[in-house]
Amino acid sequence: MCHVDFDTCLFRAAKSCQKDYIVVTHKETGWKQRFDGVSKFYGLGKQKNKGWIGEQNAIREKQKNPLISADDFIIEECAELVDTEEVVLKQALDLIDFTVGRIKKASEAEDYRLYIAGTGNWRYDAANILPYKGNRKPKPIFFLEVKEALIQKYKNKIVIVDNAEVDDKLGEIGWQNYLNFRKTGKWEYVLSYIDKDLKMIISPHFNYDKCDEGIEINTPEEAAKWFCLQLLVGDKTTDNIQGLPNLSPEFQEKYQLRKCRGLGKETALKILEGKNIKESFEVVVEAYKSYYGEDKKKLLTFRGEELEYNWLDYLKENGILLWMRREPDEMYNIEDTLKRLGIEY
Repeated sequence: MCHVDFDTCLFRAAKSCQKDYIVVTHKETGWKQRFDGVSKFYGLGKQKNKGWIGEQNAIREKQKNPLISADDFIIEECAELVDTEEVVLKQALDLIDFTVGRIKKASEAEDYRLYIAGTGNWRYDAANILPYKGNRKPKPIFFLEVKEALIQKYKNKIVIVDNAEVDDKLGEIGWQNYLNFRKTGKWEYVLSYIDKDLKMIISPHFNYDKCDEGIEINTPEEAAKWFCLQLLVGDKTTDNIQGLPNLSPEFQEKYQLRKCRGLGKETALKILEGKNIKESFEVVVEAYKSYYGEDKKKLLTFRGEELEYNWLDYLKENGILLWMRREPDEMYNIEDTLKRLGIEY
């Protein structure tokens, strides 16, 4: 059986139905204008002085008129279907069919299941530092229609995951796959996904965006290193998980790291390079302890609540949010891992 995290495929299919654009409104006069994106409006880069804004200011400068700024406008993100509902729905399902065909061929499996998110997610309540997935943009405007069409067409091949991530469900399947392999020497399942989170699960897997790379099986050391990497850098872009904001000057000096404004993937990989499982977790503990300190300090949550957090509390929350479940309703506690590895903290 091939078990597929199909959320991204569904999102892409729904996104293909629409054209995105922006409408800008001048705050003072109410004048409105449509653009095909912010780059057309104010260009690329932090200065926001290129694109249409730049063109207008060049004219204004010659005419000796006051210059305008992107801050003078309200920007509204909009979308519209690229064709009729019937046409775009067929287009979306064609894209889904093509992707499923590619996955079936690459999986070498007898059958497959496609996993998509349902309602709820326990991580929303578990997060305190930042709102879980709080930086996500709204779903495509035709998302629900494409999702329903997918469910109707693929019927018993679809598995809807409620109150958890699809990654959690595949994590459970991958873990059972690994335990069974240890008993029998045979793999029953292969996982297919593009989400990096599942690299912490030991199971045959392949990236359905890179089917030509084939099926891989990660080692326990690789799985542990990936989880430790996530604990260090977080997952701010996708799931709004902060990780460790930076490294303390003392830690940077000890490991001969150049000073930086934040902790990126390359720096984290350098920290973890050449370390075994125990050493990887030890250096994560050291980095958190060095940055946050032993003493509890006030944390104002995104909900406006006051909590008392020290380095271990930050590490525990990030561990809970980043860990892919191995058992239903599992609530991960990194202290169990540290104790099992014999790490004093």
